[in-house]
Amino acid sequence: MVSLTRRGLLRRTAVAAGLTSASGCATLNAPGPANGESVPRRFTNADYAASYGTAGRWPMEGHDGGRTGRAGSAVPLGDVGVAWLRRPGTDPHGATAPVVGSERVYVGYNESPDDADYRAYLAGFDAETGERQLDVRLGAGRVVGHALAGDTLLAVTRPPGYDRATVTALARADGSSRWTETIPDVTGPPAVVDGTCYLATRDGDDAVYALDLDGTRRWRTPIDGACYTATCADADAVYVGLTDGRVVALEATTGKRRWVERIATPDECCPDIQGTPTVVDGRLYVPGIRRELVAVDVTDGTVDWRTTVVDDDYGNPVPSPAVTEDAVYVNTYHGGLVALAVSDGSVRWRSSYRGDLRPPAVGDDVVVVPRHDSVVAYDGADRRAWTVDVAVPDVGMAGYIMRTRVALAHGMCYVGIADGRVYAVGARE
Repeated sequence: MVSLTRRGLLRRTAVAAGLTSASGCATLNAPGPANGESVPRRFTNADYAASYGTAGRWPMEGHDGGRTGRAGSAVPLGDVGVAWLRRPGTDPHGATAPVVGSERVYVGYNESPDDADYRAYLAGFDAETGERQLDVRLGAGRVVGHALAGDTLLAVTRPPGYDRATVTALARADGSSRWTETIPDVTGPPAVVDGTCYLATRDGDDAVYALDLDGTRRWRTPIDGACYTATCADADAVYVGLTDGRVVALEATTGKRRWVERIATPDECCPDIQGTPTVVDGRLYVPGIRRELVAVDVTDGTVDWRTTVVDDDYGNPVPSPAVTEDAVYVNTYHGGLVALAVSDGSVRWRSSYRGDLRPPAVGDDVVVVPRHDSVVAYDGADRRAWTVDVAVPDVGMAGYIMRTRVALAHGMCYVGIADGRVYAVGARE
């Protein structure tokens, strides 16, 4: 299963990258200045089209409303390379995680011509060719996140001052505006389940909002505590982690409180829950600040198991996990990628390769791990199938290093970088 890969890319501006094949150990490098390294064989769009399939979606951050990080799409393996690289706008930054529909890849981004007047946009690229087909200005401020629900795109933005948030519904086909709704400032991107959009708010409002796809506010429920994380939801309930380690569960249809339980172990230094929980198959997985992952029964908040995933306390929060039928994957900064058994939380294996604080993604039993300057695919216990290096802009901001995100769809891996770049990674055929 694994070995490294390196590869190359470029589009409009030269960007260095690399890829090492697991099977042949051939090294490919980007065109342009590369310290004497060779120029790679081109990965043409024709090669990409051969592996692209219409099946597969990644309609919101974390793949679904439960934030499971798991897609039915296969992960590219073998002779892997970058099919296309695009970057919207003229000076994009603060880009969101990519969202993928049946035909397009969407990314929200910001621009600031004078470093003060921030403007929010939503761009859409043809998922197969990378052709830009949509670029919508959402207004002043910054993009928080977006989601795809049928023929509707939901984009959430913050205006200057961060005193509120605006939810904008756009037609998927042409980006035309359908409706907008203003609520207090939000904690993260939307979760959409069964035609309802869920958002948590902060800065004193501290509530969960449920909006129908026609813009109607279904309910608002106070959560009686500060929150740093986004919501996750299943067909029955909505869940949000609070800074004091408690988790609140609300009825999906009415917003009525189901239960409130202190789940994460308290820590004096920082908010106790900083990663968005994941819900799947009747169990909630809560990442805690004290190096732990906690599995909770969604019916009443009972803790099923609690596992310390990193031996040493480096002060780093545990990010959201990705969950399959039998395994939970957690990407930790100092402890690498950790695979746990769903049944009891026991550690099955951990990678020798250092991880990062970005949520992993899983497709067809292959785990894709975003790191600060690369994306790594594992197709077994600590066996790397490939590694794709992504150039991180040297702007002296940790936010750029920490924001690499991936989406799995169409048998491809779409990689989003905080500076607005979107990579399509696939296998040559």
